[in-house]
Amino acid sequence: MDFTAIDFETANGKRASVCAVGMTKVRNGKIIDQASWLIKPPHGFTTFADRNIAIHKITEADVVNAPSWTESAARIRDFVGNDIVVAHYATFDKSVWRQACEWSGVDFGDFHWLCSRDLARAHLGLQDCSLPTVADSLGIKGLDHHNAASDASVCAQIVLAIAQRAGVSTWVDLDTVTPQKSAISRSGRPYSSEPSIRKSDLPEPNLNADPEHELFGQGLTITGGFELLGRREAFQLAASFGASVQLSTTRKTTILVICDENPHAPGFDLRHGTTKARKAHEYITERAQQIRIMSETEFYVAVGMAPASMLEANRTKPQRTSPLLSQFIAPSLESAEINSVEAVRAEASSTTHVAEPTIPNDPLPASQNADLPSLPSHPFDNAHLPVATHSRVSSSRPPRTPNSRRQTIRRITFMVTAWILAIATGFSLLCTAVGYSFDAVAGTTFLTFSVLLGTGCFFAFRTARKR
Repeated sequence: MDFTAIDFETANGKRASVCAVGMTKVRNGKIIDQASWLIKPPHGFTTFADRNIAIHKITEADVVNAPSWTESAARIRDFVGNDIVVAHYATFDKSVWRQACEWSGVDFGDFHWLCSRDLARAHLGLQDCSLPTVADSLGIKGLDHHNAASDASVCAQIVLAIAQRAGVSTWVDLDTVTPQKSAISRSGRPYSSEPSIRKSDLPEPNLNADPEHELFGQGLTITGGFELLGRREAFQLAASFGASVQLSTTRKTTILVICDENPHAPGFDLRHGTTKARKAHEYITERAQQIRIMSETEFYVAVGMAPASMLEANRTKPQRTSPLLSQFIAPSLESAEINSVEAVRAEASSTTHVAEPTIPNDPLPASQNADLPSLPSHPFDNAHLPVATHSRVSSSRPPRTPNSRRQTIRRITFMVTAWILAIATGFSLLCTAVGYSFDAVAGTTFLTFSVLLGTGCFFAFRTARKR
């Protein structure tokens, strides 16, 4: 049982406003080291909310001379090393680490996160899985709640106590005896179990790749965890096609791969997504930066894979999330009976006259491809062309073409005629109603003329509407 327990405190409701950290290192099931200190929150997040002060008793004056987040993140990275990181309600601490790093402009990679609260819920069956309740149920004393050092220490003791109750001494054994998946993220998937990636670990783009490929020369970053590939392998695949892979969303980002959820599903909004998604939304809106939003399955299609397990999960018809993103998010192809990815793209190309590059059968050399899973190629319902290059393709009707000048003139003519007929009909009926006629013949003629005008008005409106 080797791991590091961690706890963050924040100055206000923003996750990036980190103001304290506590860590406890465990080796072979025993606590061997602890560290904690105050932190000066990143610039722009230095305001201390009264509610937060009441919780952890840390004020702005306390952190005046405290180390910055950049310095603190480096120390945390060194303390943790390659350990599994455990936190009680890991979703919070995980987002604090990520957002503080991104808003500070530093990149120290990420950790393999596990949640002691989810472990407690799985093994102890408690309804209330707050840190004090779990500690009391396990007989752990000395908790000074919301003191980062104390919280981290008790978190570590909770994990060790659960492992002892379960009669195991390794993470593998603990996972085996856990009644249900315990380390679950908010999206419903397990937290990433792969080692963290640093900027120095990122592969260089393959400059000899096909320059016509949709990934070549693109700045690609990933948010969320891949279901079938590790992030390191995904970066290698993208780089093999000439993409410049990035750990975070920057001004050079042109493709954001969103995993864990379908970014083209109804109701999806970048503003409510991860930090990388929100930053992409900011770049799109405030700087008019063109960023293509790509789902995990679309990424597999781009690199020559189309896993069947994801096809079933992505058969819902994707929609553009908002008018704001309409020029950046590529529309979907709606054909349901397509036998291959190549057929999808051939159909799209023939409809929209956009050339689509051919995906090579072996995206990576054999030496690099040895550790990757062998995935069959399958049709993909949500395949997309590069952004802003094609109109929507439908199997039920042909794509709508722009109006020609002649069609515009014809439409205006019909509308004007309809209005004239409507006004004339109304005037005729009004004259007939008040008995404005010199004799019976004139009155009958006037009424007949009114009926003819009304009929013409009806057909004119209907024709104009159809056109």
